[in-house]
Formats: sequence, C-alpha cells, structure tokens
Amino acid sequence: MTENLNIPDELQGTFKRLIYRVPEKLRSDSHTQRIIQLYLKLGGEKLAKQQIEIIKLRVREEERQSKAEADASEGSDIEDESSDPSSSEFDSFGFSFK
Repeated sequence: MTENLNIPDELQGTFKRLIYRVPEKLRSDSHTQRIIQLYLKLGGEKLAKQQIEIIKLRVREEERQSKAEADASEGSDIEDESSDPSSSEFDSFGFSFK
C-alpha cells in the first residue's frame, strides 16, 4: 500500500491510522495516499483529517450522483401506466372505462 511513498518514520504510524479513515476504494490509490501524506507533513494530523473528510464528502456525492443517474435511466426505461388512464380498463377507484 505505501511501498512507493517516502513517508518519514515518525509519520508512519499516523499515516497508517489515517489511511483507514479514507473510503476503502481509495485507500490503495497512490494519488490519495500522496495527498494524505502531503497534508500530514505540511499541516499535521488535524489538517490531514480535514482533507480526509473532504475526500469522504466527494465520494458520497459521486455515489449519490451515480445512483440518481441510474435511477433516472431506470425510470425512463419503464413506462408508467398510471400516467395514461386509457392504458387500463379500470381507474384507481375501480370504475370501468368501457
């Protein structure tokens, strides 16, 4: 996971602890690891934690958008019979149209 990063010995434990706060799909991402390392070196643990919270928010937003897009495309594939009263011989009260 951190083989290609040059993390100082004094930050190794903190980095390993912080990386588990990152969403699982990004833990092995070298770019994310470098970002966490940079924030840890420049601003300490508190700044690195703030960056991790931003990463989490972005991941949640991406997941929300992809779910909304999937729901929208799924909804457009299914015809809604309730919008066309002539598609059924009975209305919502059970009265026949014929």
